[in-house]
Amino acid sequence: MHRTRVYRATTEGIRVHVRSRFEPEFSKPLERRYIFSYRVTIENRSHHGIKVMKRQWHIVDSIGHVRDLEGTGIVGVQPEILPGRVFEYDSACDLTSPLGIMSGVYKVKSNLRPKSAMIEVEIPTFQLEVPWVLS
Repeated sequence: MHRTRVYRATTEGIRVHVRSRFEPEFSKPLERRYIFSYRVTIENRSHHGIKVMKRQWHIVDSIGHVRDLEGTGIVGVQPEILPGRVFEYDSACDLTSPLGIMSGVYKVKSNLRPKSAMIEVEIPTFQLEVPWVLS
């Protein structure tokens, strides 16, 4: 059974939705390798255009492993999202335990702010779980 959950957060009119899912066909529990996919939707509900410049992720699994990742753009691009528009992408994360969480921020430029000012858009904390763990 595939279980999908939806998580949401809004920062200054920019809404981020995340759906996470365990991927059993790519996971190897006997080798402590659990793969989770997630789909992110960034919806610009503000009245100004934005451009996603950077991302920061904080990943914690249930046995205490912590990873902090930072990078330019998302999935290899720095998308510009006009008012009323949406940008979606899929990605994945591996854990060494069957349960964990991810959270983070996007650093976004607004065409209404000075060039050096960035908005930190919250990525909601979302759970990564193998379905039988919390059943």
